[in-house]
Amino acid sequence: VYRFADYNAGFYASRNAAFQNAVSIASGLPLVLDGDVVAYRKRDATNGAGATEAAVQALSTQLDLTDAQIHDQLLEGERREFERTDVYRGVFDLADRAAGKPVPRAIVPRIALKSPKITRPLTTEWFANRVNARYQRCMSMAASSRQGSGSR
Repeated sequence: VYRFADYNAGFYASRNAAFQNAVSIASGLPLVLDGDVVAYRKRDATNGAGATEAAVQALSTQLDLTDAQIHDQLLEGERREFERTDVYRGVFDLADRAAGKPVPRAIVPRIALKSPKITRPLTTEWFANRVNARYQRCMSMAASSRQGSGSR
């Protein structure tokens, strides 16, 4: 389901939405779990950071990172290497401790889908679950046909 969500929302969106969730748990600040860890277009007037970056910066002392280091590491959010950064690992360590258990490392992003063809409220979660259900049906039918042909 996460692969289908990422197809709809962008590479690593499910991982990044889980990171945003961990930031929210560790910082106590509410965040939209949309998978965007850096706000490229909408930048806050105070320090140029978006909501996720500002929430991570609120944890800078606990993470032992400067705002510049946090920003540079968040820029890796569109790459696989993000998972190896100090900010990623540190935020999940803080969140796991705050929650008293491991927090999810993937969450389907919460993005409303908009298009002239869409006439009802749909989300990335709806899309991912719908595609996953179709995939599961296809795999089940394929398995059934293999079993049926092997017994003849």
